[in-house]
Amino acid sequence: MKTMILAAALLLTAGLVQAQNVTVDADRKLNVDFSKYKTYTWASQVDNRLDPGFYFLNDLTLKKRIRDAVGFALDGRGYKLTRQSPDLLVNFRVFEKPTTIKGFTGYGTTYFGVGEVREPEDVTTFDVKAGSIILNLVDTKTGQVVWRGLASGLTNANGFDRDENRIRQAVNLIFEKYPYRADNL
Repeated sequence: MKTMILAAALLLTAGLVQAQNVTVDADRKLNVDFSKYKTYTWASQVDNRLDPGFYFLNDLTLKKRIRDAVGFALDGRGYKLTRQSPDLLVNFRVFEKPTTIKGFTGYGTTYFGVGEVREPEDVTTFDVKAGSIILNLVDTKTGQVVWRGLASGLTNANGFDRDENRIRQAVNLIFEKYPYRADNL
């Protein structure tokens, strides 16, 4: 009996240690009325089989796990998945290796950078750690990222930790930083 209690305590401790390894951060666009968002759809790269890019992890099983976890989190907040005039476009990227991303300060005028005029001082870089998921919610009417969540530290001895429970845990931690609901509960 003591062995079973000790084993259970060790498993619980190991789970807590794993949870502590995940670092989460989020940012939102200022002056946005999140109560107007009720529906979402997936960005094409989330639905496509291939995710082009050198730093992105191409693993269809992992992509499905993340998509399912994000969909579950949004559905649980009252958002409805639709392809007909959605309010939000959901996009995420998975980074297996550390990298530095060049971007702009603020969110700019459009998510995809079409027709933007930027000054050299607007450029910034930020480091993305190995084992990171970056999740963007984009307003489909303006093309602007209105909310961004990041979970990092999803690594194990083999690289990116593809464990389904770890993925769900990381996505849940990201959405703990998202206080908005579509159903206004």
